[in-house]
Amino acid sequence: MPKYLTYVIEALENLKLAKTNVQLDSQESMEYITGSAVRGAFIYEYMKKKSIFNINEGIHREKLLKGGIKFLNAYPINDKYDKRSIPFPNCYFAPKEKIRIFKSEKKIEIICGLDNKLDRGYEKVRVGEFCEYVNNEYKILKVDKISNLHINKSKERNNLFRYESIKRGQIFKGIIKVEDESYVDEIKELLRDVEIYIGGSKGSGYGRCRITNIKLEEDNPEYQIFKDKYYFKDYIFLYAMSDIIYRNELGEYKTFIEPEYICKELNLKKVEFIDSSIETKRITNFNNKWNCRTPQIIGIKAGSVFKYRIEGDIDKKVLKKFTDKGIGERKADGFGRFVIIDSMNDSYLNYDNERESNKKDLADLLEKLTEKDKNQLRNIITQIFKKRAERMIPKEVLSIDEGIKGKINNSQWGIYKDLFSDMLFKDPDKGVKRYNEYMDYIINKRSSSYKQLNKVEYKSGNLKNLFDKYILYKEEDVGKILDGKLIDNKIEFGEIQSIIDKKFLYETNLKILIGLCQFQIRKGEK
Repeated sequence: MPKYLTYVIEALENLKLAKTNVQLDSQESMEYITGSAVRGAFIYEYMKKKSIFNINEGIHREKLLKGGIKFLNAYPINDKYDKRSIPFPNCYFAPKEKIRIFKSEKKIEIICGLDNKLDRGYEKVRVGEFCEYVNNEYKILKVDKISNLHINKSKERNNLFRYESIKRGQIFKGIIKVEDESYVDEIKELLRDVEIYIGGSKGSGYGRCRITNIKLEEDNPEYQIFKDKYYFKDYIFLYAMSDIIYRNELGEYKTFIEPEYICKELNLKKVEFIDSSIETKRITNFNNKWNCRTPQIIGIKAGSVFKYRIEGDIDKKVLKKFTDKGIGERKADGFGRFVIIDSMNDSYLNYDNERESNKKDLADLLEKLTEKDKNQLRNIITQIFKKRAERMIPKEVLSIDEGIKGKINNSQWGIYKDLFSDMLFKDPDKGVKRYNEYMDYIINKRSSSYKQLNKVEYKSGNLKNLFDKYILYKEEDVGKILDGKLIDNKIEFGEIQSIIDKKFLYETNLKILIGLCQFQIRKGEK
């Protein structure tokens, strides 16, 4: 079974990612980062790290050229914790007047037009290329672009050249499909918090990106988006999640996916084509070896939808295998991705522009800061973050108290409060040593303190287990304090983040335990 990795890619500079139908005097930008662009950056990092100059042999060829590692497109997201967006389905229609006032209305009803006669006045919804799919509704995501005019110094007739680029500061989420599980750790190591360059004009202030949040997924993330839409009866809908380059059995490039092909791949009795709503796209790329563009191919654009009638039952294992495999050519570059679902229901389209209007161009602000300024800003947001942590301590104490069963006398709580207070003013390593020495002492002595410690239950352990959790953490657990609540409250300004270090974690944990002891003493006095 293939494995999937997801990652976040942030544009630190504007990105020049031209559409393939380039005109002589104009260059429009894509709204996403192609799998082939990320693949090229990965190959560069791979060769650099391993000091390899020829990837056309051995294991390198299998991984990088024959599809052992496949790079799916990186689509826009609003926040780095969001799910990857999807191409907006091409099959939805709405009344013209509703589409015109969509942004002010913020929500309109949309109707699936496949095999469906619509009233006059309906037209295809074309308000954005990408959307979030949440609770059976679609929310449009906009990608900010900038345009510039350059003087073309070549001998072409047109001297002025207009181009678009993706505006820096935006974030995207991509997927890597790994055919061999043994490649996973190597990919994570190569792409963990690395800066890469993508697109055109890399030496002229374009293309710098940072990859973060690389994670191993349990299943195909594209398949999981529609996990409530795999209850098939009479119809199936093939929904293109990327551009598809499809060639039939005779070797002809087609923009129609034959029902016979679907029938064969899904092991069905019969498949009949009903309707489709598609767009086509001219697909080409630049071949560095030949120093020219490859011939243009007419492909099926992402977001296109086909409807088929079926006879027979769909085996979900067969379906997942087909979905994982993809359709057509250049699958290593992110082409050929799709899902097959049971319906394309009438739905609602949302437009949330509040985040867009409130979002500041942090990249522009940070670019003007010196390293000294950045350090000062980092210190300020770290202090704000620490104040937030202080305010969370009483809530954590109350949460712990709810899980405690049994009692020890106030004098014992007082001993532990004094122990933790003494540790608070020590270096973390010396403080932990002091704690271990005290615990070893009462355990070896079999004192009443030790007996009382064992009598008090906390969740599946005792009071000592609770103390150990907050004091005897491992180095890799730094930042996992308060069950991850502090991680969710980290402050970030672009690449500048509040700091959680070992000393801060040690002190915050002790303050929680001191607060717990004080709370228990007050309870015992009532």
